[in-house]
Amino acid sequence: MPSLYFSAHTACVGFRANGIARRAAEKFFGAWLSCILVMSRGDFLTAFSLEHARIASVCGGVGAAISVALLVQMDRNSDSFSRQATISAISTFIGDIVARQSHFSPQWIEPMITAAISAGIAIVFWQAKRFAKSLRLAKAEISPK
Repeated sequence: MPSLYFSAHTACVGFRANGIARRAAEKFFGAWLSCILVMSRGDFLTAFSLEHARIASVCGGVGAAISVALLVQMDRNSDSFSRQATISAISTFIGDIVARQSHFSPQWIEPMITAAISAGIAIVFWQAKRFAKSLRLAKAEISPK
């Protein structure tokens, strides 16, 4: 019979074991970077102002919170690049809409571009994790026991 006992420590250990905090940090960074890149519109000298960093932090924070809310409900044993890209795109799209109003005529075009770049960053993260895992497995096979 399941217990109704709740421990904050147990909940935090569960988050760490399932990688929720790491994935939230990845989603924050992806949303933050894509938001900064799209806001700069090619002028990278003024892109890293405090105001742009604040707006990008709001976009990243909202995106990470939405990603965690989605990931907590999903099966974390299966993982794919399309799933990670979709979660990143949706959460960054919503985060960019919350962070600020678009400067362009259709209100959805700038958040859509930001979401596409964030999805690309998520795919790069996913491939890098797979590559790092393959390196660890190769190192374990080579090292003497």
